[in-house]
Parts: sequence; structure tokens; C-alpha cells
Amino acid sequence: MNTDVLSLAPLSLPFTATLTMPGSKSHANRAIIAACLSEGQTTIYGATPCDDVALLVKNLASIGFDIHYTNRKKGILIISGGIPKKQRYRRPKELFCGNAGTTLRFLTSLACIVPGEFVLTGNDAMHKRPIGDLVAALKALGADIEDTNGYPPIHIRGGSLLGGVANLRTQKSSQFLTSLLLIAPVLPQGMTLKLVGSVPSQSYVALTRQVMRDFGVPVQMRNGVIHVLDTARYRTPRSYHVEGDHSAAGAFLVLAELTHSTVSFSNLDPRSLQGDATLPKVIAQMRKKGQITIHCSDIPDQVMNLAVLAACRDEVTKMSGAENLRYKESDRLSVLTNELQKAGIRIEKNHDGVTVRKSTIRGALLDPHDDHRMAFCFAILGSLHPGIRIENPGCVSKSYPHFFDDLQSLHSSSRPIAIVGMRGCGKSTLGKSLAHALSLKSFDTDRVFERKHGNIRRFIEKHDWMKFRKEEERIVQACLQPGHVVSLGGGAIESKATRRRLREQAIVIHLKARSGELIERLKKAKRPSLTALPLEQEVPMILKKRTPLYQEVAHFSLPNSGSINDAVRSLRALCSL
Repeated sequence: MNTDVLSLAPLSLPFTATLTMPGSKSHANRAIIAACLSEGQTTIYGATPCDDVALLVKNLASIGFDIHYTNRKKGILIISGGIPKKQRYRRPKELFCGNAGTTLRFLTSLACIVPGEFVLTGNDAMHKRPIGDLVAALKALGADIEDTNGYPPIHIRGGSLLGGVANLRTQKSSQFLTSLLLIAPVLPQGMTLKLVGSVPSQSYVALTRQVMRDFGVPVQMRNGVIHVLDTARYRTPRSYHVEGDHSAAGAFLVLAELTHSTVSFSNLDPRSLQGDATLPKVIAQMRKKGQITIHCSDIPDQVMNLAVLAACRDEVTKMSGAENLRYKESDRLSVLTNELQKAGIRIEKNHDGVTVRKSTIRGALLDPHDDHRMAFCFAILGSLHPGIRIENPGCVSKSYPHFFDDLQSLHSSSRPIAIVGMRGCGKSTLGKSLAHALSLKSFDTDRVFERKHGNIRRFIEKHDWMKFRKEEERIVQACLQPGHVVSLGGGAIESKATRRRLREQAIVIHLKARSGELIERLKKAKRPSLTALPLEQEVPMILKKRTPLYQEVAHFSLPNSGSINDAVRSLRALCSL
């Protein structure tokens, strides 16, 4: 048993980050099987060698498929397709799959068409994951296969499967259906499957059909009956690109939501058929007030992350449609409930999901039960609250080996802090002090403007206010970078473009001051009025005009008499529950 324990430090500031997700293991493993069953050579890009993919590649090579990495870091695989000829083994060939459910389930069907005798097995957790419904369907199609009371290990004599018609119970996993569909194009009699019961995670079935179409095989599906014709054959694309993993992005999207942060992803397609591509819409739904129910049949891998978000809502959140989570790497409904309760979260297990109430998080030692998605969920907690420790953090290697490296990078990617307020209120002084206290860089947009264009007043006299505001917009945009504290000119927020950027990109502090204080400061500094009016009339007029605009963009306000510690505490409060 792995006894490693990871102690996480909570985020001190909101972040702005762009991350690159690993290749989707679900997409990669489907494409790998299709390429192995095609004639000719395929180069697959983005097949990140996480545990699930690496185990599939290793086992395929061990039974004779021509498959190897040419660049593991970039996930570049070369596959020369074709079913291997029968090999001589002194005993049945063991295919060890660890706790990689996709790998074992896909290999179960594949081994039935490869000449030879095989034993498919895994770790103790895998031996508790049901496989009987898939085995029963394969038997009906003519496979010589036996499971162990409905579970692995599985004994297979492969090479004689012809295809035909079978019933398939799919309630426990959509992967049973995918496993059968992927081998259908090489069966002499094709395949017709009659589905018994509902299919969970239908988005993953859609992904399977997409991959098969990419390799030239249409799948007919109507009224619970699926056909792959006996004339269907895989066609080899010369190259194939695996999508980034939307599932892996889930923890970061939820963490960004809870900490007023911004995260984007360099390799995720929002139009993807991956079910978890819809997570941003679900997060938006959870911003609504009142009790809500989230149906999770297409996003079961996000239930764990969403449970943390639900604990921060003021009302009850129910998540349903995720009964098949009981048959994943762990019994996720039980593990989620038991472990989050240790951290103070008020969560109850239902037959097909969980119910979560507003909670107060406390420190705890949490056991992910060797389940990568549980570890992701716990990492959100540890990024919000001190005292969260995670056992066996290395289990994330199953799908996202560098997850904790990416999580740590957020600590050095603090979202830009913008300070707005009337001229003379002390924005520049606060900006410098705040940057020093937080070890960030300080910028004053008026000073940046003057270094580039000279005196602001003379620039406006020579040109006009509109041209000044346009150039000011560009300077604000350039300064709003991660790790920067930016003090804006008093009127910068009069630009709609600047207000939009502040809302989207920055944490905004409104530094307040009364008109009497402002007039006194401006006079003492011998700063002239901006209009033809005396300061006594000008300042109250402009303050009345701009105050709603400051309030529109600000995350919080501070009096100009407040201390730097008040500002730091307010900023860090945005990252805590």
C-alpha cells in the first residue's frame, strides 16, 4: 500500500492561468483499438502515456500488435494495424490491467478475436468491478470466455469469434457497449446488439461512434438496437489527433469558480463530444439561487468536483443519474460521502447520486482509495482550506500524471489586481505597498502613459480626451497580466472596453475617499482641476458620476484610511470559504 501523504497549501490569491490538459484517455484508447484493427500504419498524436493508456499499449504489444511510442512525452504512437497470428505460449498469456477499467474492458473483447489463450486480470480493486454483462454478450456472439463469478480474472481462448446477434445489459457501464463496437468491423458476421436497459454516460458512446467514423466505419443505432454491418471495415488514417481531456479540466474549472479566478485551456475544443465539455454550463447552473438538482448521467466523472462546489452554495444541491459511479475505480458514491464528511462537508449518499448542503470545511486526512478522480476532488479542498492532506497522491497518474505540478503552478499565476478610484485617493501608494507585501510587480497606468507620450494634460490639449482614452485602454490591457498590481487613472473606468477587461481579467479594489478629503489632497499636491469648474464643484460632480462605474467592476471596496493588511486580508478572503 502506498503510504505517501501530500499536504496542500491553500491558494493565497486568485489566479489567471492557461493550462494544457493531457490527451483524453477515453479518446486515445478508442483510437488505439481502431488503429490496431486497421490495415496500414497510423501515427497517433496526443496519446498521453497515463496509466490507462500505457497499460493498454503494453498489453497490446505483448500479444503481438505492432505498436510503440516514438515520443512518450508528446504522446506520439506508431501503430501498424492487423490482427496478430497465433503465438505459442507455455501457459495462458496474462494481461495485467491494474485498476484501468477502460483497458480491461476493451481488451476483453479484443482478446476474443486474437488467436491464443489469455487471462485478463488486475489489482484487488479491479477484481471487484463487474464484467459479467460484457462476458455474457461475448458468449452469445460465440466467444470462448469465462469470468470469475461476474468479475475478473477472465479466461479467454481467442481467435474464433464470428459475430452475430446478442443482448447487452449496459446499466453498469457504457464501456461494455464500446468494447463490443470497437471489434465489430473485423467480425465476419458483423454485429447486432439489442440493448437491455438504459445506457449511462451516453456521451462516451457518441465518442466511440465518432472515432469509428473517423476510421471509416458507420454505426447504425435506432430504438435500442445497434448494427455494424459485416461489410464494414476500418480504413487507416495516416495520422490521428487525440483531443485534450475535458474530464481532467474539471477540478480547475471548479477551483476557478470558487476563488474568483480565471483558467483557460490550450488544447480543449468546446465543441467536443466529450460529456465533460458541458461542465461550464453546469457550473453556471449552480450559480442559481435555491435548491437545485443536477442530472449527471453524461458527466459522472464531475460529481466529485461538483460536490465541493455544492458545499459552498447556500441551498441544497442534489446530484442524480450517477448510479454507475459505484462500479468505477472505487465505489465513488461511498468514498465521496465518507471522505468528504471527514472534512466537514454535509453530504448524503443516494441510490444514484448525492445530496449536499452548505458546509464549513475543516482539515482532514483524506484517502482517495487509489482513485484519481477522488484525488482531484480532494485537491480542490486543499487549495481552499488549510489542513487537507491526501493519501497516495500518485494515483492521479492513471489519467493526469502532472496534475499536482499544474496545481502548484497556480500559486505563481496570481490574477492581476487592479486598483480604481478617484485621483488623489492614494491608488499609487496602495499599489506599491500591496505589490511589495505580495511579492508582485507594481504598475501605474498614468506613469506608463507619461513615459510613452509625455505629460497627460498636454497630450489631451494637443489631441483630445477620446484619443487619450483609447491609448489608456491599450496601456491598461498591456498591464493586466498575472502577477501585476495595476493602479488605474481615475477616469479609466469611463471606457466600456476597460470596464469589460477589468471584470473579465482582474481582481478589482475600489479605493474610496470622501469628496472633502479628495479636494484637500488635490490642493495640497497643487493638482489643477480637469474642467473649467473649481475643485470644490468639480470633485463632487465627477465622484457622483464615477462611483457607480467603480462599483460595477469592484470585487470589494476599501476606505483610503485602511491599512495594507486590510487589503491583503480582503484579497485572500476571495480564495477561502
